[in-house]
Formats: sequence, C-alpha cells, structure tokens
Amino acid sequence: MRWSQVLIAAVLIAGVAPACRSAGASAASVDPPEAPVVPSDPLVEAGAAVTALRAGGPVQGVDDLVQRLSLVGSEDPVRRRRAMRLAGALLLEQGDRLRDGRDRSRARDFLITALPTTGERPSCEDATALAALLGRVGEQVRAQVALAPALAGCRAVVAPVPRGVEARHRRIVIDAGHGGSDPGAIGPTGLREADVNLDVARRLAERLAMRYGFQVALTRDRDVSVPLEQRASHANGTTADLFVSIHCNAATNRDARGIATFALEDSPRVAARLTAREGELVEGDTGGSWDVSRILADLNLSRHGRDSLGFASTIQRALLHDARLLYSPVEDMGVHPARFHVLVTTRMPAVLVELSFISNLSDEQRLRSDGYRDLLAGAIARAIDEHLPGGT
Repeated sequence: MRWSQVLIAAVLIAGVAPACRSAGASAASVDPPEAPVVPSDPLVEAGAAVTALRAGGPVQGVDDLVQRLSLVGSEDPVRRRRAMRLAGALLLEQGDRLRDGRDRSRARDFLITALPTTGERPSCEDATALAALLGRVGEQVRAQVALAPALAGCRAVVAPVPRGVEARHRRIVIDAGHGGSDPGAIGPTGLREADVNLDVARRLAERLAMRYGFQVALTRDRDVSVPLEQRASHANGTTADLFVSIHCNAATNRDARGIATFALEDSPRVAARLTAREGELVEGDTGGSWDVSRILADLNLSRHGRDSLGFASTIQRALLHDARLLYSPVEDMGVHPARFHVLVTTRMPAVLVELSFISNLSDEQRLRSDGYRDLLAGAIARAIDEHLPGGT
C-alpha cells in the first residue's frame, strides 16, 4: 500500500470514530418508550367508591364519577345497567351524607334506568343489589315487578326500609287474588275484582314497608295469572311470618254487603256459605267432611291456625273501625275458619280478607274510590303492626 493511501485511510478512520461515539452517546440518552396508558374502568372505580363511602370515606369526586358512568355506552346492555346502578348507589350515599334530596332524586332516576327490560335475567348479585337500592328510594313495588323473575331463583332478599323508619325482621307476603285470565268477580258496573285486589295489595305493601318498616313481598304486582300452588310456594320460600290474601266478596244476592276475614283453623269446621266462586277452596271440601288432619300434621299448622285466627280477628276489627268512621252502613260479616287453598298450603299464619261485596252496587262504588282503598290498606297495615309489636 502506498503512503498516500495509508494517509487517506487514517484520516477517514479518525473522522468516523467520533461520529460513532456521538451516535452511541445519543442512543444511550434516549428514554425507553412509555407503556400505553390504559384508562381505568369506571365500574371498578365506582364499586370501590361505594364501599369507601359506606365506610365513611370522603364524597369528593362522586359527581365526576357519576358523569363518567352516565357515558358508559349502550353496546353492552348488562354493563350499561350495572353502571346506572352504581351511579344510583353513589348518589344515594352522597345524598345521605350531605342530606341533599336532589341527590336522592337523581339516584332514583338512575336506578329505574338500571331495571332490566322484558326477557332480561340479571344475575342474583345484580338483582339483589338493585332491589335493595330501589327500596331505599321508595320503589319497592317497582322492584318487585321488574326483578321478581330474577330474584325467584335467589335467596330471599328484601329491600331495606327508608331511613328514619325502624327496620324489622318480620316478613309479610301479600297475595292479590285472581289476575290475568281470571278477573274474579265482576261488579254491577263492570269493576273487576282482580284490579281492586291488586291496587289494595300495592297500597298495603307500601304502607307496611314505608310506615312500619316490615319486609314485604307480593305474589303478583301486575295483571297476570299466578297458579295457586305458586302463590303459596312463593310465601313458603320467603320464610314469611304472615300471609295475607286480598279478595273482594260476591254473592248472587245483590243486597249482601260487608267485610269478612277468613283464617285457616286447626279443626274440620268450614263456613258453609263459602262457594267455589273463588275457585280456591280445597277440592272436595264442600261441607266440612274433607279430612285435613294429614295436611295439618305435615305442615305443622295447628299452631299457625290459632295464630291465623288471631290475625284475622285483629284485621277484621281494624277494618270495621276505620270504615265505620267514614262510611255507613258497614256490615260485620265476621271472622270465619276456611280451607282456601292458599291458606292450607302456606307454612305460616295466613288470612284471607274479603274487602267488601263487589256484587253490591254501593260497595262496588266504594271499592272504586282511592279513599276507600287507602282506608282498607291502612287498616290492615295497622292491624298487622299491632299484632306483631316490635316486629322482631
């Protein structure tokens, strides 16, 4: 190699080396790429926030989180409804903490939006949580209607009563007679017994829960037909303390009128005037000859029979007292033992109330009025409260 070539090569090497060192230093000074930021899940945040609020944590940031929950998309209905429930829960906790009725009102709107649509079956966890929250905003009846199918396969959970009302451990099942394809008796001007029964049952349920703090369940809360066996099994499944079936009386004699209450008794006696009109008398029990001793033994109803008559007497007295303050005449049709299917098959004290004779024109007009229905519901609720003092 000639010296001129050696010199050129040396110059080139000398120039390249600093450039390499500079490139290496530059590479060493570059920060590693940051991991992509994953946005937090508002449902997870909300669940933690609800737990923290119930434990006494601060309320800061609740409104912002509720706003984020309200934006959860509709592409996943289950996720959307869960977000609405959590938003309602957050607002309820904040409203109770700050004593702000506006938060409770907003919570109610979110919780109603969280209710499942027809055909949807939320999980037991979601249905139970939503029912409890709806109970806190006075929407027990709405929860019962929309969540009954989902809760039917879950352990019985009743929504807590409103704050300020003493919570009780007693459970009351209210059965609105007839419904759906069975309208019950029809009054002279077309009033359907099933409609009256349902409306009074709803009023009674609300009064028991909101005023007296009882845990309440309805066997039906819309115009549907519920098999008799299912009505009783529903009550037995909730381990209720009392079963109250609501009906209106009817007779071929259009002058018959008044209020009556029936109870299962641990004897073979049957009120002879009860007819198959209700479609609810135990088959073959037309004159007291049917032997109920086996069922009484199987269901241990001897004690319940005596308790049932006590409840029936208290309810009958309350109904007559309140009705006679505002209406006249009000006939006392008495308290009677009977073997209605729902009374025989329930495993707790059970009574059946005949509110008035829907077949009587005057009684039918009373049954049409909100005032009379409120009166009846209030009297029954007060009687239950009196018969279960302390509710424990």
